[in-house]
Amino acid sequence: MPARLRFLFLYFLAWLLLFEAARALFLLLEWSHSRTLPARELLGAFWYGGRMDASMAAYVALPVAVFLLASVFVPFFRRPAVYQVYSLLLLLPVLLIVLSDIPMYKIWGFRIDATPLRYLANPREAWASVSHLPVWAYALCFLALYFLLCRFGLRLLGRAAATLQARERWYVAGPLLVAATATLIIPMRGGLQQTPLNQSSVYFSTNYFANQAALNAPWNFLFGVVSETAAGSGANPYTYMAASEAKRIADSLPVQGAQVLSPIKTHKPNVILVIWESGTAKVVDQVFEGVTVTPGLNQLKTEGIWFANAFASGDRTDKGLPAVLSAYPALPQSSIIRLPNKARRLATLPGLYKQEGYRTAFYYGGEPEFANIKSYLLGAGFDPLVQKSDFAAKDQNSKWGAHDGVVADRILSDLARARAPQFTTWLTLSSHEPFETPVPPRIRGADDTHQFLNSLHYTDSILYRFVRRCQALPGWENTLLVIVADHGHALPETGNRLDNFRIPVLILGGGIRPQVLTRTVSQLDLAPALSPRLADAGLRRDFPFGHHLWAPPGWAFFSFNNGFGFVQDSSWVLFDNVGRQPIATGGGNSAPLIRAGQALQQQAYQDYLDK
Repeated sequence: MPARLRFLFLYFLAWLLLFEAARALFLLLEWSHSRTLPARELLGAFWYGGRMDASMAAYVALPVAVFLLASVFVPFFRRPAVYQVYSLLLLLPVLLIVLSDIPMYKIWGFRIDATPLRYLANPREAWASVSHLPVWAYALCFLALYFLLCRFGLRLLGRAAATLQARERWYVAGPLLVAATATLIIPMRGGLQQTPLNQSSVYFSTNYFANQAALNAPWNFLFGVVSETAAGSGANPYTYMAASEAKRIADSLPVQGAQVLSPIKTHKPNVILVIWESGTAKVVDQVFEGVTVTPGLNQLKTEGIWFANAFASGDRTDKGLPAVLSAYPALPQSSIIRLPNKARRLATLPGLYKQEGYRTAFYYGGEPEFANIKSYLLGAGFDPLVQKSDFAAKDQNSKWGAHDGVVADRILSDLARARAPQFTTWLTLSSHEPFETPVPPRIRGADDTHQFLNSLHYTDSILYRFVRRCQALPGWENTLLVIVADHGHALPETGNRLDNFRIPVLILGGGIRPQVLTRTVSQLDLAPALSPRLADAGLRRDFPFGHHLWAPPGWAFFSFNNGFGFVQDSSWVLFDNVGRQPIATGGGNSAPLIRAGQALQQQAYQDYLDK
């Protein structure tokens, strides 16, 4: 075999083996999931994932193939240093992606894609989100691996590249290298099949983690970047059926419009909307190591309308805010508020209340520029927007800004002085990563689960005190106070991913009669229920994706990274858009639920594209 052709083959093989080793590292560090897989599926992750590894290795080797072709005619490209420097520079981002992927999976439950890039515009907030992780340990690991790979890899690469000094007839080496370069297209696209490689090409199992393990982290990251760049201007990637069929299925689901008597009797009430950061319903009524996690909420839910089977629309705050305030469904891999020209077309609760003469204040202890949230809030009609910079430096005692106790006191002070009717919204902060609190922990422990539960316990105590002080204010009899989470959380783990989307929804007020409703409801149902426009026609126009909060039978639809969930009172399904198969089901025949979820996913994303 000619020296240049042999070098190209060995270079491709080296990167292929490196990516296989990266998968082994991922499986090792995610041992809590890996140990549940049978040997057949562990091996399958390597076998089927090898196509994606080969694709990424081919992309890496393509410039080298061009260099080798040039070396036939240009002596500069015969120098080992050319290939060493190229590899040295490329190894940096590849290793960074591989090592970043592991903690990201622990947080989000999916392999790294373009998601982290969305937060780099706000580096301080991005750091606050990950500072609870062993970042320095990962940094040291990165440096150690990079050093070892450079020391031994570059030495081997230099020896192999030394063979390029051998003279080869250009009319022999040239055509062979052209053919080899062209051949790299085959592994790049994953083979000779009609459809190029994508994530579903390497999915092989009904087990979600096994399929995730088969993905190549750098390939998945680059695919996410390219896909996000094209998002908003291309075809709907979630087209499962004709548009008319999707509309027919969606319209057949129970929606607002039936004449249902609302239990909310208050006329033109003051509204206080508390959006609880990461307020998962998994911890309600739960005791952890002898400590009741949410004693305040446990008591408050006996005093109002408690929705015992409520679901978030998405899995991040930038998806939860438009779900609560605009009844707009979360998108699988993006958020409408990242594109202000689209978000401004949404109807919003503060906008509607502002038209009715309400003061529409929004309170957040952090910086709402994070994830482009501020542009949505201002466009939604909030005025004033009280944020981190509005609190004294001594009160900014969190990495994010001001803790919930400080913000609660500010809200209560403003409410006590208010004269106009109020639509007040508070996005809490303290239960966001890194789960720090300004008081000694009640739930002690250094791991994420202990710290997260302790942060919820802290915010719960603040909310309980906040509600009690609101009840003492004049006008409580004409006030609605709503507590809802922006999204659920993967912690504490229950073994059922459906639980990650369960959230608390509680409506309190002087005119509210306590009751527990067990029907399934969604975040998307709150805006229609709280809208100052009571006519059904107005609700349909303002919030077409919300359905009636009080009308059984209930259902909820939600999205996560390239998948969706659909829940009815008696059955549910989680569906993977990439593998086009269920991840998990419960309660009976999932086929009609999948079809309903596909129709809603298709309609929601098409609406996003059309705005």
